[in-house]
Amino acid sequence: MTLVAAVALDSYPVIFGDLPVAGAERPPTAPRVGGVADPPAGSKWFIPELDQKVVLLADNCVVAWAGSIESARAVIGELRAMAAEAPLSLARIETHLAQLGAAVKDEISLVGWVRDGELFRQFWYRADIAKGAMFGQISAAGSGATDFAVLASQISESAVDARGDMPIGLERAIASMLSATSLLLRAELSGASDVLRHFGDGYEIATFVGDRFAKLGDIAFVSWKADVADGQVLLSGPEFILKQDYAGEFLLLHALRMRPGKVSTDPPVIEETRRVISPFGTTVDAQQVAAISWPDMDSTFTCHVVLVRSPKDFAVVNQVEFSQSRTPRSIRFSLEYGQRPFGVSQKFCEELMQTIHAGFANF
Repeated sequence: MTLVAAVALDSYPVIFGDLPVAGAERPPTAPRVGGVADPPAGSKWFIPELDQKVVLLADNCVVAWAGSIESARAVIGELRAMAAEAPLSLARIETHLAQLGAAVKDEISLVGWVRDGELFRQFWYRADIAKGAMFGQISAAGSGATDFAVLASQISESAVDARGDMPIGLERAIASMLSATSLLLRAELSGASDVLRHFGDGYEIATFVGDRFAKLGDIAFVSWKADVADGQVLLSGPEFILKQDYAGEFLLLHALRMRPGKVSTDPPVIEETRRVISPFGTTVDAQQVAAISWPDMDSTFTCHVVLVRSPKDFAVVNQVEFSQSRTPRSIRFSLEYGQRPFGVSQKFCEELMQTIHAGFANF
């Protein structure tokens, strides 16, 4: 499963690229292009090998890809070479994509944004296209593209529902971007045979910051489950926590996965893993990994993602908390919490249950 998408939110051009980090248990494999994993240290689970789906081609251009990795390397390499010769424009990009060779033209899909003069222009290649009140022009690619384009086109404009500090400007737009990830995840899960296997995945996000496109870091995704039956809500979790950040162009993923103990009275078993994902098309070695200073799990943006299940259907909702001081009220990470390296606000849990009950009691 994969999904990349380009939309506009609060007048900002936005690119999303999925990070399938939850998945099922996988045996450890040798590092390759795309990342170096820490040793599993006895754990049966760790973050799988990944490639960055979102690529900064130039200060004025960003692209996300789906399809064959070999074809993506070839086409993105060509676009990078073009950017090195002269500033990318919509005309140059579309002309090049229209002339792709037979070996790659049916093996790759692209969505992207380019700042062409004073305007932001969206481009795509072999993508699903739609328009909507909230997201404007929508382009999406990957196995979840059609479902996302349909869902996103139906969403009307709405106020940002962010907890914590009041976001304004770029922060407000980022809160909107994180809120939109519930739609991306819902679209991806629509085609999944095992919904829980993919629940917990994250998303790379890029937008225009200052005078250039940049990726957004310092984000924590916190995954919950809520079962709804007979008008009652049973909330469980967090079950998976993913911190995303960047060291230069290297994507840092730090994850906690909670499993039940051997018996119901046992505390949950916490599996922790980290992975460094190199910039697209490059490699990372052990010395580079060792030199990286890993950030704390506390984040400026915390995105709580809830999988709401009923006997008939499922939905995905989220709540975003913004904290300028990186001290979120909903969840804090510390060694003070003993066997659980984090503590969740009871007030937040109660409010989350109330929100789910109000929206899904008859789901």
